[in-house]
Amino acid sequence: MVKNIFETIKNAERSIFKKEEVFYPQYIPENIPARESQIKELTYLLKPLASNKKTNNILIYGPTGTGKTLITNYVLNELCEYTHNVKHIYINTIQYNTKSGIITQIATLFGEIFPRRGIAIDEIYIRIKEDLGKSDFWPIIVLDEIDKLNKNDASEILYDLTRMENKGKYFTLILITNTKECIINLDQRTQSSLFLREIDFPKYTPQELKEILKERIEYGLIPDAISQDLIGYITGYAASNGGDARIGIDLLYKAAKETEKQGLLKITKETLLSSSKLIDSVKISEKINYLTDLEKQILKTIDQNGTTVSEIYQKLKDTKYDTRTIRRQITNLQNIKLITIKETPGNKKQRIILLNVDKKLLKF
Repeated sequence: MVKNIFETIKNAERSIFKKEEVFYPQYIPENIPARESQIKELTYLLKPLASNKKTNNILIYGPTGTGKTLITNYVLNELCEYTHNVKHIYINTIQYNTKSGIITQIATLFGEIFPRRGIAIDEIYIRIKEDLGKSDFWPIIVLDEIDKLNKNDASEILYDLTRMENKGKYFTLILITNTKECIINLDQRTQSSLFLREIDFPKYTPQELKEILKERIEYGLIPDAISQDLIGYITGYAASNGGDARIGIDLLYKAAKETEKQGLLKITKETLLSSSKLIDSVKISEKINYLTDLEKQILKTIDQNGTTVSEIYQKLKDTKYDTRTIRRQITNLQNIKLITIKETPGNKKQRIILLNVDKKLLKF
């Protein structure tokens, strides 16, 4: 009789993992290194809500993988333990990227459930305002990746939420973004109504990255599962990718999973290197998936050997985008490391844009 395929996979007598969930994206550690000042500032700004007092809206900004979402969730969890006067909802605007989708999610904070056929957005607003007046808590709305929202939708949603009030209750907004520029792009009336306090999350230093990795290793892996040299390699890899702690943790997790699959208890250099190549490929694909239409057009105009900035402007002159918008999107592509900009030597200096990815990967 043929064996069931699951019977052919042997269970390891010992696992390299002590606590695997330490490496999951949603894991919130008890001790968070290198972000003490940001935790303190966010706690200070939210504390008035515990005393039934209105507080400022908050803008949290910084590069990818610098702990913005982690710290926000950590502080909000602590706040909800400290007081019953608040409730919060986390909304990722990549997942919910329309006005109706976001407003419907906010309504669920008050227990609203809508039929699958949908309901007019004006009706949802009416219900939310009624619920706001009846509620015995201060609602906090976290909008992550706010820069990915359409500018007009973002302006309308934020304006409506900041102006909504019922029986002395207001929404507190926490906006998370990689760059403050998305706020500057909102219409003027929305900017004026937000009253934002800002918290900056700079990229981690190599020493801070190593501290974060060592903590995950201590709680997540068995002793001696990885050498100090390989920890140094992962630290350097994360540092070279913009100080992104998530990339370092993900590389460590993938290497540990592959080591477990091999039936081993110690991560080897070969396993780590193969895992880093896999992450590089996935990382590029993820970046491409989240590009705007203009960013895609810019990439398509760049030759494999490079194209000058002035040539980009010339090729896109008949599109609906002005020079300032194109320049801003070029900067975004540089920030996420899909392109490099170099200046030519000599008297007639030119800025040349080079692709950091194979043109064959740009399938759009």
